[in-house]
Amino acid sequence: MPAGLWKALAGVIAALLIAVVGLDQWQVRQGHASLFALGRAPDAVEPRAAPPAATAPVASRPRPIAASAPTVTRAAAPEVARPAAPGPVAGGRIAVIVDDLGARQDVFDGLRDLGRPIAVAVIPGLPLAGAMAREASRLGMEVLLDLPLEPYRYPEIDPGPGALLLAMRPEELRAAVTRHIGAVPAAVGVTTRLGSRLTEDRVRMRAVLEPLAERGLFFVDGRASNLSVAYDEAVRLGLRAGRRHVLVDPAAGETGERAVWGEAARLARTGRDVIVLAHAHPLTVRLLREQVSRWDAAGLRVVPVSQVVR
Repeated sequence: MPAGLWKALAGVIAALLIAVVGLDQWQVRQGHASLFALGRAPDAVEPRAAPPAATAPVASRPRPIAASAPTVTRAAAPEVARPAAPGPVAGGRIAVIVDDLGARQDVFDGLRDLGRPIAVAVIPGLPLAGAMAREASRLGMEVLLDLPLEPYRYPEIDPGPGALLLAMRPEELRAAVTRHIGAVPAAVGVTTRLGSRLTEDRVRMRAVLEPLAERGLFFVDGRASNLSVAYDEAVRLGLRAGRRHVLVDPAAGETGERAVWGEAARLARTGRDVIVLAHAHPLTVRLLREQVSRWDAAGLRVVPVSQVVR
């Protein structure tokens, strides 16, 4: 075919393409779909905004769209809550358990005078354990059984009278726990005293926890060991259970104990529930009295431990 004829044919094709593109753009400006959009995959289509609720019908009017920009449909912006008025910082709840009770009346009296739902954990077998448990229960304070369990370095470290030991058979452990519960009938829950060694043994911890399940008591793992299986076994048995998050030990001195109380508040400000286990000591009571006032000002709540176990 002569070269001139090829050029003429190319010119006709180009003119046709220009006409088709022009027609398509005119159709888009009239609000109709583009001819070139028919082949788009279904999942590539832009989502349509939901129609506004409770509005009167309005006649549809096509909107002109620039030829160089793709069609974009934006969903209505969600409502944004207005910020709350300035006030105390919203936070979580703090449940405090003071353990090692049953020997010092002055510490118990200080906790009683706070007038807050502090839980007291008494060691069975100590001289004042029964009387403290009864008085605390009468005042509406939650009473826990502070169950003495074998630690590493036993007997150099003594968990107290009636300790549950790794050498005991499961049936012996169950019987001992049942006796301890009977000695503190006001108890609504149980926590662990020491027990870094025993709480790592799954079979024995299950034996320890079974009497709690039978009586509907809740359980708080004092976490004497990072390898403790006590909480996991409690959950498997269907107990309401928790783990302490912060340990307050007066052996750290006033500066160290203040720092730990501060850590409890910091965790609670994130909105979580925090379980604090504090050893009974006059320093602990004095600093706890200070902390409670600060927690009030920060919008943090002191609650019974039964409200934060799950």
